[in-house]
Amino acid sequence: MLRNDGSMRFRRHATSPVSRWFSRVAFAAVLIGGLGASQAAPSHGIAMHGAPALGADMTSLPYAAPDAPKGGTLTIGTIGRFDNLNPFIVKGVTVRGLRDAIYGNNVFESLLERNYDEPFSLYGLLADSVDMPDDRASVAFTLNPKARFSDGKPVTVDDVVFSLEVLRERGRPNYRSYYSKVDHVERFGERGIRFVFNDNSDRELPLILGLMPILPAHTFDKESFDKTTLEPVVGSGPYVISQVDAGTRLVLTRNPDYWGRDLAINRGRNNFDTLRFDYFRDETALFEAFKKGLVDILPESDPARWATSYDFPAVSEGRVIKEGFSSGTPKPMYGFVLNTRRPIFADKTVREAFGYLFDFAWVNKNLYFDLYERTKSYFDGSELSSSGRPASAEERALLAPFPGVVRDDILEGTWMPPETDGSGRDRKAIRHALDLFAKAGWRIKDRLLVNDKGEPFTAEILVPGRD
Repeated sequence: MLRNDGSMRFRRHATSPVSRWFSRVAFAAVLIGGLGASQAAPSHGIAMHGAPALGADMTSLPYAAPDAPKGGTLTIGTIGRFDNLNPFIVKGVTVRGLRDAIYGNNVFESLLERNYDEPFSLYGLLADSVDMPDDRASVAFTLNPKARFSDGKPVTVDDVVFSLEVLRERGRPNYRSYYSKVDHVERFGERGIRFVFNDNSDRELPLILGLMPILPAHTFDKESFDKTTLEPVVGSGPYVISQVDAGTRLVLTRNPDYWGRDLAINRGRNNFDTLRFDYFRDETALFEAFKKGLVDILPESDPARWATSYDFPAVSEGRVIKEGFSSGTPKPMYGFVLNTRRPIFADKTVREAFGYLFDFAWVNKNLYFDLYERTKSYFDGSELSSSGRPASAEERALLAPFPGVVRDDILEGTWMPPETDGSGRDRKAIRHALDLFAKAGWRIKDRLLVNDKGEPFTAEILVPGRD
C-alpha cells in the first residue's frame, strides 16, 4: 500500500525460494538517459535534465542483483477480467503484464528503457544509441543489430515507423497526442531513424519517443489494429504468452532465446521462468486466495485490512512476510478534488474553507488506523516537494510579472494544511471555515449556508467505488 508518508505496505507469500528472491529482482523496470549536445556523438542514454547517472560501462541497474538465480513461478493476483491482448487500444479490457508500469514490459519493449533509480533517465534497449540535440527539435536512434522479436524476425526501422504510424492513427489517445507532434521521420544507414518534431516546445518529447513500444509490422494489421484480440501477440520482450484463459488467467513463459538477455540493463532481471496472472472478482476473493497460498504477492490497498486481517496462521508461522518500506518517490494523493469549473468552487476562499471543515486527524484515526500522513504539497515525500522550501530567486523572478498570484505563505514555504484536534467537531476550525465562507458571500441562515439571494450551498460528490 502506497501511502502519503512514503511507505509501501506490501506482503509476499514465502512458501517457495523464488518468492524470497522477489525483493531483489522482480519487476525492475529501466530508464533511458540523455544526450545533451547539438552535434554530440550518439550516447548510450539520455536524461530529462543533465546527463544520465550511469555510464556506458554500466554492468547492471543499481537495484538489480546481477547474480540472481533464475527459475520458478511467480503467481500474481489481480481484480477484474480481461477480453483483450492488445494493450495499446481503447477497446476492451486489456490483460495485465504484457506492458505496464507495475508488472513491467514483459512482452513489448521500447527503443530505450527506464532506470527507476533516477527521476527520468533512459538507456538503450532496442536502440543501442541515441542522439538528442540541445534544442530537442528532433531525436535519433540507432537500432541494436541483435534486436529480435520472439518469432526470430529482426527489429527493423520499418517496425519503428509502423509503430509510430499505427499508434498515432489507431492507438490510445495518449499515443495519438504525443506522436502527432512528430512532423516527419528520416532514415540514415541501415539501422538509424530520426524523429523530427513540429516544434521544440515539448522538452520531454524526445524521451517519450524513446519509450514508444515497438510492434512487429509483420504480425499486426494496421486496418484491424484497433479491434480487440485474444490471439497471443508477438513482441520483443523477455517473455512470450504461453496460456490464455479469457478473463481468468494469463501465463507468460521466459523466452530462452530472448535477444537482450545479456544486455547490462537486463542483468539480474527477468528471473522467473513463469509469470502467472490470476484474476479474481473482488478484493475479498483475492485476499482469501492469498491466505490459502494461491497467490505469491499482494500489495495491500486497504488500511483497515492491513491493520486487522493479517493474523492468519501463515503470518505467525513465517510463511507470509508482512513488510512496509519507504519508496522515496512522490506519493499518491487520496482526497477530494474540487472542480473549479463549477461556479460554486471557482472562489479559492470557498475551497480553503472546505479544508478547514475536513477533520483529517479524526478520519485518519477512526477510519484508517493512523496509517496516513497529510499531503502537504505536490510531489510530497520526495526531493521534488516544495513543502518547507521557500521559493528561489529564479522562481520569484518568473513570478514577478504576476503579483499576488501565489500566496506569500506558499512563496515562503510556510504553508501547511489545517490542523484539527481530532474530535470530529473542532469548533475553532469550523468557526474559521464559516468566517471564510462569509468572506466569499455565504452565511448561515435558518441552519442553512446560503448566499445573498438565499440560494443554498449545494454540491455533488462523485466516488469511484461502492466502498
